[in-house]
Amino acid sequence: MIEFFVRRPVTTIMFVLVFVVLGVFSYSNILVEKTPKVDFPIVTISVIYPGATPLEVETLVIKKIEDSVAEISEIKKIKSQSFESLGFVSIEFLMSANVNVKLIEVKDKVEAILNDLPKDIKKPLIAKYDPLIEPVMDLVLSSDVLDSRELYEYADKVLKTKLSQVRGVAKIDVHGGKKRQINVRLDPMLMKQHYISINEVIQAMLLQNKNIPAGNLEKGFNSLSVRFTGEFESFDEIANMTITSTEGSSFPLKDIAVVEDSYKKIESIARYDGKEVVGLSINKASDGNVVAISKEIKRRLNEFRGILPKGMSLDIATDSAGFIINETFDTEVNIFIGIILVVVILSLFTGKFKLAFIASIIIPTSIISTLFPMWMSGFTINFLTLIAIATVLGTLIANAIVIIENVLVHLEHKEDSVLAAIDGTKEVAIPIIATTGTNLVVFMPIAMIGGIAGLFMKSFGLTVVYATIFSLLASFSLTPMLCALVLKKRKGNNETGRIKHKFYAPFDWMVAQTNRMMEFLKKEYKYIFDLTFRYPKTTIFTITIVFLAIFLIFPYIESDFVPSSDENKIIINIVMPQGSTIERTLEAVKVIEKHLDSIPEKKSYLTSVGKNGVENAKITFDLMPYAQRKRNDAAIIKSLIPLLSTIPDAEISLERGGRMAAGYSDVSIDIYGVDYDTMIELSKNVRETMLKTGYFQSVVSSYKVPKNEIRLTPYQDKLKEYGLPASLAGSVLRASIYGDDSNIYKEKGEEYKINVELNDEYAQTFDDIKEISLLSRKGLIPISELGELRTSKATPTIWHRDRKRTIRLEAALGKSSVGHVQKILDNKFKGIKFPQGYGYRYVELSEYQEETTAEIGKAFLLAIILTYMLLCALTNSMIAYPITVMTTVATSFIGVFLGLFFTGLTINAGSMLCMVMLVGVVVNNAILLLEATMLKMKEGIACKEALWFGASKEFRVIIMTSVAIILGVLPQLWAVMDAKRSMGVVMIGGMIASIVFTFILVPVVFWYLERLEKRFFRR
Repeated sequence: MIEFFVRRPVTTIMFVLVFVVLGVFSYSNILVEKTPKVDFPIVTISVIYPGATPLEVETLVIKKIEDSVAEISEIKKIKSQSFESLGFVSIEFLMSANVNVKLIEVKDKVEAILNDLPKDIKKPLIAKYDPLIEPVMDLVLSSDVLDSRELYEYADKVLKTKLSQVRGVAKIDVHGGKKRQINVRLDPMLMKQHYISINEVIQAMLLQNKNIPAGNLEKGFNSLSVRFTGEFESFDEIANMTITSTEGSSFPLKDIAVVEDSYKKIESIARYDGKEVVGLSINKASDGNVVAISKEIKRRLNEFRGILPKGMSLDIATDSAGFIINETFDTEVNIFIGIILVVVILSLFTGKFKLAFIASIIIPTSIISTLFPMWMSGFTINFLTLIAIATVLGTLIANAIVIIENVLVHLEHKEDSVLAAIDGTKEVAIPIIATTGTNLVVFMPIAMIGGIAGLFMKSFGLTVVYATIFSLLASFSLTPMLCALVLKKRKGNNETGRIKHKFYAPFDWMVAQTNRMMEFLKKEYKYIFDLTFRYPKTTIFTITIVFLAIFLIFPYIESDFVPSSDENKIIINIVMPQGSTIERTLEAVKVIEKHLDSIPEKKSYLTSVGKNGVENAKITFDLMPYAQRKRNDAAIIKSLIPLLSTIPDAEISLERGGRMAAGYSDVSIDIYGVDYDTMIELSKNVRETMLKTGYFQSVVSSYKVPKNEIRLTPYQDKLKEYGLPASLAGSVLRASIYGDDSNIYKEKGEEYKINVELNDEYAQTFDDIKEISLLSRKGLIPISELGELRTSKATPTIWHRDRKRTIRLEAALGKSSVGHVQKILDNKFKGIKFPQGYGYRYVELSEYQEETTAEIGKAFLLAIILTYMLLCALTNSMIAYPITVMTTVATSFIGVFLGLFFTGLTINAGSMLCMVMLVGVVVNNAILLLEATMLKMKEGIACKEALWFGASKEFRVIIMTSVAIILGVLPQLWAVMDAKRSMGVVMIGGMIASIVFTFILVPVVFWYLERLEKRFFRR
């Protein structure tokens, strides 16, 4: 095969170009994303129950849904939260489950119990859930002359529709502003005078506000339709509609109520740089692309602005695609720099520009060809696939270096470059297959990692596999063909040669210095080699002690799941006490905004108040680009904490915008048990203990101090006496305070709610509630006649885990890492007495981290076993060769842990992934050394002398390939994302250790094991 490709260069070029062309075509079709495209096995159910307390949501809605869906198979865990007027259930399935099938099963289960749920709930919303999803961008609509009702009307009715037409957009969430609504505010005093209650008003409106088809009149060949048209056709018609009391008197609605074309009670507020606006959050579909949507909206932004009414302005407040584009570009630049560094180092080591030319062809063709199977596999260009290409750069050229070096040796003895290329490639075929094979058997287990982590690691592992396969193809086709074409035996000096010599003199000087350094290192290594064989046991013992000693610093290396990074954004979450009004939350927000205005690194900020309850607010604080700032985002957060801690009654948490798992806190703890009151006390003790450690900037509990509520407990005998059902009393109470919006007003094809309620001034105090009237068979009576009205504490937000109540503590770290802090917390929590049946558990990211560590651990073990088996198969040896090679895996971790320790980076999912990757990379040096050794041993040379021959012969190649791998990932050390930096440190530290211990430990170990194998296992 090698001879075929070498002797047919055009065929070889076309063979390679097939994959290159397919790769170029694939590049234009591959989507660019922040993270791999993942279909999480999670289904969520959202239920709105207007006006209901968390306890009512829990008992009447959530428990019934949980009991229903619990019968579905392959459930991993069920979580739920019961808020005021809202319930939320999250079902996570096993990885083996088909989430699309499970979505249908969940819908069937929920629909089967709809009749058992309260009639006032809105239809449950059931959908797949992606915890990594975030709005593509936030647009803000503002005006200095128009009011916020007009802004909301235009955003909701016109702009929302226009933006939804952009390809890939799933939905547009409009928040802030004032939603148009017809308000009917009843005066209870006037109602009593006219002998009518709120229920009669609502029913009268419902009976009149209808269009009813009456059928058709047919005469001969003609048909005439008949309709009753009672729907309100104008605002005045609503105010002037006739109400008839049970006494028979009639009067217009405006006699007992203030009827106004106004807006719905404000439940959310949007602000941009301190100014009230209407926000539009653009969310992508599951098959949508963030970058494509962002580019399309920006392209059409002037078009959208052109149709705005006079006085309105439309701006981009946040854009998540910006960081993705910049980070992708930076990684691609780093890859390009890595290629250049590899080519330069190859030129310096060999002193031939022709070799640099070959390398500059091999690397890009392998990378571009890799894009084709990536596209076929449905992968995207994201930080993991890009880092996979970056880390494999050195490996791509390593095979070419081995071949080129050997071809050069053959070229010294042969005039024909074609024969030199063929023979030189064939001679190193086994080492190349071995080194490539070790890479493949390592990365296949990575691609098969289970759990949530496996969804991400699959694209990383297979991308490296694809690149390695194309590298192997190039090694036996393109590389020897280029060697035959480009490399020629040097002829005698002539005039042209002298001119070239003068031109390349500076480069030749650098090459000479490199050669001198390599000869010096080889000479010094000879002393070390002899010393190790003079004291072989001492050498092994010393290195073993160094290896074991490295574990002494292991506890000081911190760990987490996925480290956050500086993405030019800070998220500020504010939680006010239960019972706070939106006005109170807004006042706290304004104080925070004032502090943000004083931050010199400020670019802009977008505030959302009331998105998940009026007590909650969120500020997205955008910073200037990292290169233009003197402080990173962590330093800015640190400076904000003292300022924000002065805001009374507010629970404030700050998090870096560059979190791979947005929506999750650094540390999440569930307190579980039997009695809820006991759990409350335990959660307070745990929270206090966490704050005292000094590691957390905030610890927020899901349990809130209950707000006061007024309860009406009906007397059954009174209900019977007045002939009233309990539900009627409840509906009158609800309509009087919360309002009833069952009526609709239609205008110009749009529908607007008509809300009927008591005027606010008559629904403020305990006494006002007592005077709410309803009509009975004995006439109008105050609602207080029907039962006991009393003030009590309302149950706050309720959390469930696997259908049992829990209290969640969400903590944001101020320093250190998750793994280190959890160890400290475990020791501190021993001082808290948990009764039997009560306890705590780390959840969310901690669970994923534990699962990921276990899965990567299994992949690491499998990689070691498969690598050992491959080495045994290739060398027909079970002890000397494979065990010696595997010692380089263990010793490489000396460099890994030292690198992480001195750089202060963590052991995380990314760095653990590279540790598995090292198994297939660090063994290559030992393979090269031992292959050369065994060739000499077959010629009858003694083991020690053969080892020196192998080490000295492959000294330059080993150094060159290792340095190439190091330089390929070196640019990642300056990446913004800590995950990339930690992966780079692991690769560089492991490769440096591999260089050192391949030359020091491998010869001695092989010398011992070879004698052992010869004595006991060979006849």
